[in-house]
Amino acid sequence: MKLGGIPDYQNLDVTGEALAAAERMEARARESASERMFDALVRPLLPTRPGSAVLEVGAGTGASSRRMARAAPNAVVHATDKSDGMLTVGRRLAEQSQLPNLELAPWDVTDARAFPFPERPYELIVSSVMVPYLDDAATGQLVHALAARLAPGGTLVFVEQDLLTDSVNYPEFDLLCRVFAKDQRALKRTVALGLRPLLRASGLEVIPTQSFLWTDTTYGAYLQDLLGKLAADALEAGRISEDDRRRWLTTLDALQTSGDFQYGLVYHRIAGLKPA
Repeated sequence: MKLGGIPDYQNLDVTGEALAAAERMEARARESASERMFDALVRPLLPTRPGSAVLEVGAGTGASSRRMARAAPNAVVHATDKSDGMLTVGRRLAEQSQLPNLELAPWDVTDARAFPFPERPYELIVSSVMVPYLDDAATGQLVHALAARLAPGGTLVFVEQDLLTDSVNYPEFDLLCRVFAKDQRALKRTVALGLRPLLRASGLEVIPTQSFLWTDTTYGAYLQDLLGKLAADALEAGRISEDDRRRWLTTLDALQTSGDFQYGLVYHRIAGLKPA
């Protein structure tokens, strides 16, 4: 599904948005909250045994995969994404980072037979903010297929946004509501915490959910893009006027200048363990 304010990640190569989306993803990864979230939700689950294997699906430019490859230098890290454009950027960044244990390859997760790497069990499989772009049936099939790729004792991890929790400090509440329009969002049963029953149905032991509050107090490049696109979507949908859009942007600039800008969004780590 297409989420408001962000590129069409399902069809980046078709729409020509891949390079812009890659820049956006890397800008997001440079935010200090990104490193803190990785340390809280992913790093503790990385395998330490030499020769272990880690898989990231929907990796985009591989920002998280690069972190995993650095944090677990004795493990092989495989990263996949549907978009050739994103992977082109990802390979360049991986080469610049000198990470010989990281390999990227294209994979549309809806085609299990096209898996690009040699068959082997993985000690850790990670997916971050990909399942919102799949329908419920495809999400169920993906969870089952990824669970089958786990080594005994391995962990399948989904790091997902709680799309009803994002907020920005904004003084004009009515305009904020019309821009964010949460009641217009195409949420589905298997988003975020709805993944827990799917993990159980795939034979995994669900481990306690851990949450992370992403906060930004700087109106940087990523949020300028996100909040600007949300306003553009609201304008196109007729919820706001052009004057509203301009006021939205100038007010955000003023909040940054005064030191009152703040953005927040909750992420959940939903994970299951394969019995040893």
